[in-house]
Amino acid sequence: MGNRKVLLIIVIGVIVLALGAVVATFLGVDLFATVSGEAGKQPDSFSSVDDLKSGKAYVWHHDGGSIEEDLKKDAGESVFFTCITGDYNFKNEELGEAIEYPRSIWVKSGTDDRIPTVTSKDRLIYVSSTEVPQEIVFERFADYGYSIGISNMEADKGGHYFMTFADVDDDDYKYFIDMNSDASQLTELSAITRLYLDKVGNVKVDEKSVSDGGTVLGLKKDKKYTCEFYTGTYYQDFNLTANIHCFGSMERFVNYDYEFMHSNFIVIEIPEYFKSGYYFVNGVGLFRYVSDGDISKYNGKAYDESIDWNDPIILYDDDGVVIYDPSDPDFEEKQRQKEIEEKSDKGDEDYDITDE
Repeated sequence: MGNRKVLLIIVIGVIVLALGAVVATFLGVDLFATVSGEAGKQPDSFSSVDDLKSGKAYVWHHDGGSIEEDLKKDAGESVFFTCITGDYNFKNEELGEAIEYPRSIWVKSGTDDRIPTVTSKDRLIYVSSTEVPQEIVFERFADYGYSIGISNMEADKGGHYFMTFADVDDDDYKYFIDMNSDASQLTELSAITRLYLDKVGNVKVDEKSVSDGGTVLGLKKDKKYTCEFYTGTYYQDFNLTANIHCFGSMERFVNYDYEFMHSNFIVIEIPEYFKSGYYFVNGVGLFRYVSDGDISKYNGKAYDESIDWNDPIILYDDDGVVIYDPSDPDFEEKQRQKEIEEKSDKGDEDYDITDE
């Protein structure tokens, strides 16, 4: 008798859950969402300064409003937007300068519209309950558009592209694969030193189709491609989706200018020499900067190929020597001093003691 009751309770429970699932599906609710799913999503835009969290950067944007007024009361609409991080391969090294592996950020195509935009009319702000930053670090990231979740591929001497899979450590691939993309299935392969990628759909992977950041160019956003990989000389086909907005580190700047606001945050000054691009501020979040010269043609979307987001600020000669750096206030003086020293050295070479 007792077993029958238990069985009856189980059957009733299953029926209740099934009915609940049907109702939830009809209403568009996921009863079983985990912390990484819908139930775990945190809001990233706020109407009140009181909702901002310590250790985060935000962009204030309010058409027709003033930041001073929005500090006094709830704005009634979202005016503070979080600088999101996306996935990245430099965990615990957010402010690091040493580069063992190229630094990459990956943002899903359904999320990249949450990267806030900064123009001259907006304000970049930083919140901390413990400290005022002694310096503001801006790491600029090149925008390589949408691709599969793989970055930092390099070419061998024959022009064939590969990613380091397990050279020094068994999990070297984590610096090359967005582990939250469908490319993570590549980690099921046996450990090899190099994993070659020869084709993505009909696109031949060569120097014409690979970006400076080692990503595959020319792919259609959100389209699935059959990708031809090679473990040794054996091919391995994987179906991967070009739904990752890929970014690679290109420049780093340090600034010291900020303003207290008689509130819970500081306003960080955007350097005048900044060009349109993507900047990771103080190791906490990414924002999109649109210069005054580009604002009229910017489409307002997560990706705009009409703007050169990767136009370098620091310029180098063919030997890798810096020839222009507007972020260094002493750069021109250093250049003049260098020229004087070079002329002096040349004069010493031209002088022949035997002529005396």
